[in-house]
Amino acid sequence: MTDLPPHFDDAATENLVAAAKNVLKNNMLGAFTKPAPSLYPHQWNWDAGFIALGYARSDFRQACSELTALFRGQWANGMAPQIVFSVKNSGKYFPGYFFWDTRGVPEKPRNVRTSGITMPPVHGFVLNRLLQLTPDTKVYRPFFRRMFDRILLLHQYCYQFRDPGREGLAFICHPWESGMDNLPTWEDVFTRIHFNASELPPYERRDLDHVDAPYRPRKESYDRYIYLVNLLRQRRYREPEIWKNYPFQVQEPMFNAILNHSNEGLIELGGWLRRDTGRIREWLTQTNRALNNTLWDDRRGIYVSYDRVHRRRLPEVTAGGLIPLLCGAPAAEQAARMTALLHSPSFTGTPENPAWLCPSTALDEPGFDARRYWRGPVWINMNWMLYHGLNRYGQTDQAAQLRSESLELVGKYGFWEYYNPWKKLPATETTGGHGTNRFSWTAALTLDWLGR
Repeated sequence: MTDLPPHFDDAATENLVAAAKNVLKNNMLGAFTKPAPSLYPHQWNWDAGFIALGYARSDFRQACSELTALFRGQWANGMAPQIVFSVKNSGKYFPGYFFWDTRGVPEKPRNVRTSGITMPPVHGFVLNRLLQLTPDTKVYRPFFRRMFDRILLLHQYCYQFRDPGREGLAFICHPWESGMDNLPTWEDVFTRIHFNASELPPYERRDLDHVDAPYRPRKESYDRYIYLVNLLRQRRYREPEIWKNYPFQVQEPMFNAILNHSNEGLIELGGWLRRDTGRIREWLTQTNRALNNTLWDDRRGIYVSYDRVHRRRLPEVTAGGLIPLLCGAPAAEQAARMTALLHSPSFTGTPENPAWLCPSTALDEPGFDARRYWRGPVWINMNWMLYHGLNRYGQTDQAAQLRSESLELVGKYGFWEYYNPWKKLPATETTGGHGTNRFSWTAALTLDWLGR
């Protein structure tokens, strides 16, 4: 493979494959695979999709099981929850099932413990990729038919309950729904959310039991995360009524690009299953148009978020603004500007201080932090999506570089949750890997990239 790091010989590649498979094996909890050994002891929504790809070539039944297990928790209104909780680990994570207080909510399935929000809907394009890798289309056709219906219901939820203006953009109601929990973008929204200390329920963080504070969200951010969860549970998750006077409603480019790439996946799957995909095609056209009309920042040459509550763009430049390459939203001229920005000092650094591709927050953003969760570190899942987006636009050399640097990071430091973007680490850093180690989607997407 021409886009492997230069020092990756056959033995090194096979060792990396074996190590990645071992990560998944050790994180497996039967029907699903948890994201990490201790920090994330349950099943997470978009993690399940990426993890499924890691099993697709070696254990296709388990790949299917990852999605089936997640969608056991799908609500009656179509919402696929951010977390499906494992009963065995109920006391080891915050906020857990009882803090979310979704018990008794009419839409939630009665015998499955879930959170009350969703995450980026990767499942449509993941399912389509699984179809391309299935060992027997006849045997697995019932699985694809069942999952197509589930994912279609999720997309219907996004457009019915999260797009009140019917413009083609779904909003997120919490930073955790973006998957990029701690972006500087959310601080921009938080400055306009005011509450008294008495409105904040008592809570005790558990993430700092596993990861040091400099690598995790600050208390000020966490207070606001919990404040929003408290609003949701007080209002009993009743949509759409819940959104009246609700302070966090953000149309974010990555979430909508993922939704639309999954629309593309459903269209292909629908053709194979002989389903009517007319409505999905309408969503596809409308969302790509809305991404350009509402979220494209022509001055910066990237997509940005939009705060629906205060009717303003959020100007922060992040890797999420590049992900619309994945769904074909940018015209050729826009894509050229985006790839130029990706290879500018904003994301690659300088010859004196080079950076790995692709930092989660631009290096020249005021909120950039090389170590802190989503404030700058490199994430393998972001690079994987960007890799496919670049290839879509014929940027094969840039895509190859991104893949090569991603595999080099994994080979150099291991299967971390995220990585310091600086190639020349500060003297105080002993490793370039941060967050939690033995992270499942890092291992899974490494396997997908290596085609093993």
